Amino acid sequence: MKHFVKLSLIALMGVGIGLQSCQKDEPAVLDKGDLKSQGTNTFYGSTVPFAGGTARAWIQVDGNGNGDPIAVGIDLSENALENLPDEPVAIVLDLPKNKGGNFYTHMLVDWNPHGHLPIYGAPHFDFHFYIIPNEERLQIGENDPEMNILPAQQYWPPLYMNIPGGVPQMGAHWIDLLSPEIAGTGEFTQTFIWGSYDGSFIFFEPMITSEFLLTHPNETYPLRQPEAYEIAGWYATDYSINYTTRPGKYTVALRNLVYHEAE
Repeated sequence: MKHFVKLSLIALMGVGIGLQSCQKDEPAVLDKGDLKSQGTNTFYGSTVPFAGGTARAWIQVDGNGNGDPIAVGIDLSENALENLPDEPVAIVLDLPKNKGGNFYTHMLVDWNPHGHLPIYGAPHFDFHFYIIPNEERLQIGENDPEMNILPAQQYWPPLYMNIPGGVPQMGAHWIDLLSPEIAGTGEFTQTFIWGSYDGSFIFFEPMITSEFLLTHPNETYPLRQPEAYEIAGWYATDYSINYTTRPGKYTVALRNLVYHEAE
């Protein structure tokens, strides 16, 4: 996520500081084992070079014969965070086709070495999980008026706010008003963004600093849910950030997927 409207974010900082933080559960600790477990299968997309290492997307499905998705995510090899370039990098990762109901289509991963002002200035990664085809995403233009067409309010996640305008080939971004950097309770280390275009939510985006990843986190965060869903599909109730040692890798995932009908 980049090129935000600076004045809009400054105004939102004032809104966030005035919010009273809701009581939150502490992040749950994940098992550092492999993604494969009894009763599940994990399918991987193609491995793509990224910085000094590699990246690949995956989808995990249950093993009960239905092939229902349980989680979707990305693995970054440990050396992908070594010698990161001083210039932005973006790659597209395809998810395995005909797995997990084909709800999630691809990922757009961005490295922002200089962040973007005024709030998200720390070097960080954007992990966009898209539910539209890559070809449609690429058609989103600069100053595209459809980025300002918002979804109906019953589809909004609670206590999120749209940033006016949007980013070409990405969409409009919605920020979490309870996140520490917005509410004024802490600095940006990780946050979760929703993204929309032409009146529909089309992507979900964990945004994580490289400094936080290098602490080797092993955490899961709950995701607030809207009242209804415009597009039928498998929506995450949690997202996780974790590090494993054999092999050394960082994993960012949408987990505990639940199917919702369109309303």
